Amino acid sequence: MNRSSPFAVAALVGAAVMLSGFAGGGGRVKSGPAIIPYACDGGREVQAVYEHGGDYLHARVQLTYDGQTAALNAAPTLTGSRYVGSGAQPLAWSLRGEQAWLAQVGDAGNVEEAGQPIAQCVRVRGTTAHSEGLH
Repeated sequence: MNRSSPFAVAALVGAAVMLSGFAGGGGRVKSGPAIIPYACDGGREVQAVYEHGGDYLHARVQLTYDGQTAALNAAPTLTGSRYVGSGAQPLAWSLRGEQAWLAQVGDAGNVEEAGQPIAQCVRVRGTTAHSEGLH
């Protein structure tokens, strides 16, 4: 074995650690999930933060609308994605492509119930909203 081999290995390990972003105890910065904005009918806005999207059992969304915040969990749906809250008057956030609907539902477990509409929204990309489909 070459005498410089241990130094070469140490240099490669050090380079890998530096490139991985490891900075020791508390120097590593972790960013949270992105805030996804939606433009809704009536000029209202919804901000959604999706968490654990790849894990259906733990997937959830935190919605902020009309000055209120609600946490909803992933729920079964016939098409698209759906998140439903709990409580006496649960909310449902349904998505299909860029379109989204916020509704109050009577039965959080009923995948066919559309519920009482609160807002019809479309995802905002860049600086302008895609307003197609807003009524």
